[in-house]
Amino acid sequence: MPVFPGWAVGLVTLALLGLLAHGTRVLVQKRLPTRWIAMLGVLRLVIILVFAACLLQPIVSFRRTVPEGPPVFVMFDASQSMGLKDSAAPAGRLAETVQWLEKSGLHSKLAARPNVYWFAFDGHARPLAPSTVAALTANGTTTRYAESLADAWEHYRQQRSADAPLVPGGRVLLVSDGHDFGSREVQEVARQLGLTVDTLAPATAAAGAEVAQLTIAQVQAPRRVLLGAESRFTVSLRQEGLAGKTRTLQLREGDRLVAAQPFTFNNWQRERRVNMTFRPEEAGLKEYSLTVEGAPASLAEAARKFSVQVVGTRNEVLFIEDSWRWEFKFLRRVFEDDPTFTLTAFLSRGEHAFVQLAEPDRRTQVTGFPQTRGELAGFDTLVLGSADPRHWPHGFARALHELVAEEGKSLVIIGGPNLIHLLAQPALAGLLPVELSPESANPMPGPVGVRVTTEGLASAFFTTPTGQPADFWAKLPPMDAIYAPLRKKPAATALLEAAELANPYGKLILMAEHTVGRGRVLYVGTDTLWKWHMFATTAEGPTPYQVFWQQALRALAPVRQSTGNVNLTLEPDHSRYEPGQTVRLRAEVQSQQPLPKARLQAQVSLPDGKQLPLDFAPDPTVTGSYTAQFDVTLPGQYKVAATVIADDKNAADTLLAFDVEASNAELANAQIDDANLARIAHDTGGQHLNRTDPATWHALEKMEKVPVTKVETVDLWNAFALLLLLSALLGVDWLLRLLRGFA
Repeated sequence: MPVFPGWAVGLVTLALLGLLAHGTRVLVQKRLPTRWIAMLGVLRLVIILVFAACLLQPIVSFRRTVPEGPPVFVMFDASQSMGLKDSAAPAGRLAETVQWLEKSGLHSKLAARPNVYWFAFDGHARPLAPSTVAALTANGTTTRYAESLADAWEHYRQQRSADAPLVPGGRVLLVSDGHDFGSREVQEVARQLGLTVDTLAPATAAAGAEVAQLTIAQVQAPRRVLLGAESRFTVSLRQEGLAGKTRTLQLREGDRLVAAQPFTFNNWQRERRVNMTFRPEEAGLKEYSLTVEGAPASLAEAARKFSVQVVGTRNEVLFIEDSWRWEFKFLRRVFEDDPTFTLTAFLSRGEHAFVQLAEPDRRTQVTGFPQTRGELAGFDTLVLGSADPRHWPHGFARALHELVAEEGKSLVIIGGPNLIHLLAQPALAGLLPVELSPESANPMPGPVGVRVTTEGLASAFFTTPTGQPADFWAKLPPMDAIYAPLRKKPAATALLEAAELANPYGKLILMAEHTVGRGRVLYVGTDTLWKWHMFATTAEGPTPYQVFWQQALRALAPVRQSTGNVNLTLEPDHSRYEPGQTVRLRAEVQSQQPLPKARLQAQVSLPDGKQLPLDFAPDPTVTGSYTAQFDVTLPGQYKVAATVIADDKNAADTLLAFDVEASNAELANAQIDDANLARIAHDTGGQHLNRTDPATWHALEKMEKVPVTKVETVDLWNAFALLLLLSALLGVDWLLRLLRGFA
């Protein structure tokens, strides 16, 4: 590693040799003793050579064969299943196994050996110091043996330099409960790397003892609810060893308890669902958490958190009706009593003439019957009573279809004699969740007994109100007349059906709903639903009529509300994500007027508090549409804030929140898979360690060393060897001349 180019070092050396020849000639002329001239000449020649070596900065390398032990990889499973506690491991499986390693002395013996590498792993391995093993926490979301072993080997390979070859014949001590969720077999990776795997399992509970386990497996919650709406959360719970014991599922908003629901597992149940309902009292982005009260202390786990956007904007409803039916009078009262909805109604008074009924605080102002799609776009929910489409402006039915399918508006159609005219409008007939026939417009006289379907009871339309008996929907008054469709469409959900009347396709359907494009459509096949209010059997509280319409209108409330001249909406491609997945977002900008120089700015807030910019690219296929994507790596709440900037001003903004849930497969099976660990050890030539038989540990304690040829290097300049030698030689030269009095 020369300081100067080789030719420059050569010139300097020749110059110094020339000076040496000149100096020697001077000493001869002074008639010094020949012996001293020769001695000084040789000394100075050595000084010149050492100086030249200093300029070259040489590195000396040589090979040396030394005995060295094979590497040992001690790998601790730090996934969630290793944190489970039972009678054999009251502190947790991982903590109990670490304590046994220390008590048995195996930990200290391995820590004292050279070439031992310590790792914690779940989906991947990370290096540890032996002194930090006792502080490990079992919180990993998944376990992958093969991938983690490959990570550990790669770490070992990087630690070895090019001059220190890898030592063959290493061993692995795999400390785990046997649950592996990797895509490859660890035996295959071990054979490829030439490793022998020894396995160690946590202590097993006594025969007949159950591992107590209670986990929140899944939470189904709407991303968006209306302020004051009774919202339903469905929680899936799994248990082991806790059957017959009553627990309480608690829902909290921040630190405030907002709902609680007791539940009990039957002896044959391992999994069950618990429904919780509550009414949000404040608008905004809310973070809720679920915990289980009454679970054993050993099962205490972090609260399951999720986010919900509570919308306080009032919902604009447009009601179109051709006659003053009783159904309209009762439904109008429901709207007037509910502050989250604002009603605008048009009732026909003859040929192209309508009377308008509207609440004074409505946001969407129309002076007459809406004529264009732009006038309709200000409404969120559209209700069609017995309306005759023939009296509507040209293109009105097509505009309704586009608003529902493309902009996500909601549509409610209440049966009546004008259904026969609706059939003549393909744009409207295509929206219905049912198939109508000409006979559907002829009312079938009652009384017709009705019942809520199983699918209906599980939907948000027929949730049992808080404080009401479980059979709230069991005894509904019969209908005086029904407008029965032929059958429901394949993707629709039948909510209400006749108790006894049927046709070749099954029970007659009175109510059904489905999704069309981005919107939702509800069909109500009777105009005597008001009977549920007048003849309700409930003694106290709201009637089934009030409860149904309040819940139905909130369930149908569109995700995209009309809030101004410019609307910005954000939608993720899924409602639930896990770490490692890609989130794809679509943003749409809707404006009544062109936006000059419009651009979209956004940033995402991560669960750890960091913020990252998000780049939205225009979608070339859809005007006003933008797309972006990013990968999620951490579980928790993610927030995406987006702003539309037009003409250097903020035109609209929005906030989207969604949750990334850690995979719970780790806790699906609480049993220790001892057989899998024994199979891994057998297939790789290792030992499945028996805690009571020290003979199974000896392979790890006494590993024979093998000869390894290493290339060792000595940097003479950076080790100061050449500099010290040069200084010593110069000192000897000066001392000789000083003592002998040579000039």
